[in-house]
Amino acid sequence: MLVFFMLATNFYEKRDMEFSIEKDISEDSEIKETAIIKIQKNDYFYEDNKINKSKLEEELVIITNNKKFKNFVILNDKSSEIKSLIYILDILKKNKIKNVSFANDPKEKSK
Repeated sequence: MLVFFMLATNFYEKRDMEFSIEKDISEDSEIKETAIIKIQKNDYFYEDNKINKSKLEEELVIITNNKKFKNFVILNDKSSEIKSLIYILDILKKNKIKNVSFANDPKEKSK
């Protein structure tokens, strides 16, 4: 019986990153506690300033350590490749940055 329970027990260590996917986030919903990172044509932007891909991890850590932001929202445009989103996901997971939401850029709906 003990062997059965040992075989049936799952010893998998949780290695997932928790995040939510929002259907729509309008520009009006921005609050001071939320840092918005935009991915536009495979380039990264924070507060309308372009972030070099090689400096992205450093910038995200600085933003996180700033303590005035509790949440991250990643806005992705339709022209960006999925690898741009995966790249930022890897950085967030590596640095244990939580409270991340994803959405399409609301400005694209008007186009």
